[in-house]
Amino acid sequence: MRSAITGFVLTLAICLLAICLAMAAENRKSAGDETGTIMSLESAWNQAAVQHDPRAMSMLLADRFAYTDSAGSVMNKNQWLDLMKKETATEQLGNSGITVYLYADVALVTGGYRERVKLKRNSVVRSGRFIDVWIKQNGEWKCIGGQATLITP
Repeated sequence: MRSAITGFVLTLAICLLAICLAMAAENRKSAGDETGTIMSLESAWNQAAVQHDPRAMSMLLADRFAYTDSAGSVMNKNQWLDLMKKETATEQLGNSGITVYLYADVALVTGGYRERVKLKRNSVVRSGRFIDVWIKQNGEWKCIGGQATLITP
């Protein structure tokens, strides 16, 4: 019961963070502010993934979202969220070398990631590169697409 309450509180905190960031983005005009907002949303994505929280992730995604994973599978928003419900392997996830390219109400994000995932009984650390595309709809940034590529050592 305690873990369910903790999970709910964490989900609520992530959701409030995403809402506050989106509201802050509406009031800011400079590219630096928009870049900071996108970087914060990328961090919220990582938190939702590590917490295995499809509700928080759903708030970040546009209704017409498409994702291609490192195995080449293509998923829409519902498929991605269903996978998150089942997926419990991600233990840590962090980004590096992020670049945000702003084009009016569209942002292209490129960067690297490093994750620790549990495969069978072992934790494995792996790295990759990603691209996310965000669009500003009704004053809120939503991710419309993403792609991840594993880098083999």
